[in-house]
Amino acid sequence: MERGYSAGLYPAIAAGAARLTGRLPFSLAEWVVAAALVVALWGLVRFVLRAVRERGHLRKAWIPALVNVLAAAAVVYAVFLLAWGLNYAREPFAVLAGLDASPPRIAELRAACGDLVERANVLRAGLPEDAQGVMRLQGGLRGALARAERGYREAGAVYGALAGRLGRPKPLLASPLVSYLGITGIYFPFTGEANVNADVPEPDLPFAISHEMAHQRGFAREDEAGYVGYLACQFHPDADFRYSGALAASVYALNALARVDQPAHGELARRRSPAVERDLRAKREWAARHRGRVARVSRSVNDAYLRSQGQAEGVRSYGRMVDLLIAERRARSAAPVPHGSLGEGALIRGET
Repeated sequence: MERGYSAGLYPAIAAGAARLTGRLPFSLAEWVVAAALVVALWGLVRFVLRAVRERGHLRKAWIPALVNVLAAAAVVYAVFLLAWGLNYAREPFAVLAGLDASPPRIAELRAACGDLVERANVLRAGLPEDAQGVMRLQGGLRGALARAERGYREAGAVYGALAGRLGRPKPLLASPLVSYLGITGIYFPFTGEANVNADVPEPDLPFAISHEMAHQRGFAREDEAGYVGYLACQFHPDADFRYSGALAASVYALNALARVDQPAHGELARRRSPAVERDLRAKREWAARHRGRVARVSRSVNDAYLRSQGQAEGVRSYGRMVDLLIAERRARSAAPVPHGSLGEGALIRGET
């Protein structure tokens, strides 16, 4: 699958999609989804109206209608698999990058959290702020979208699987609605577009953009897309991108630490600088404003989708990014920390 599809056919598909949709200044994906909803609604209305006019029609026609719906769904799913979905079966990024992603010890997790908290503090210093003291991006959202490719350009020189220029990331017009779904970005494989929620707080935006661009490059698993997005941020020449990636990674790592060592989590969280705390407060306030039943339903749907694609942990797979962060730290270490037991690794992931 890796040689034949992910490193063979898929790059050609992604490059073709980039040529077709990459130059559009708007997200074609939004219009495709809107058109599909209109067609589906119109078909349902026609079916009901015909049933009202012709008594008994509903009993006779529901089986053919169901067959048509299932056939259409099968075609859409087949296109999804060929256009992108087979990437769920590719080699893990740890194998491609030669990283040791074996289950980490809790001591390794503590050390990684400390490194990430300190890195975020250092990178945050000197960045521009808005009136509330929250980090402001150079050039705003559009500036970040235009600059995002630079990180992948640098990362691709080290990791060949990340090389290549694809269609530029795009903001969603429906961002206010998407916010209530609890979504920061969406990769739409049918148009090859990496879409980002424009309402996300600015400290989060570079990482969110880079995450969706990782999906665009064929990294379908959420944990790997998160780590690849973090890598692209760390290779980026601009400090606001590097900070956004480090901040996101520190949040993932500290969340994992909180499940196994609350005292250490509290101590490290208190080491965050006041500026970093202001950014995290802005993230929490944004999430609180959009929390509700719709977000819970969206999370359940996303969880079911991820499980259907072979990610047994569902939405919890986003947190497995931490294993790759620790694997990177091992690779940088002159004297690698001995690997721990499977039980400790399972605790870090919150498993039983």
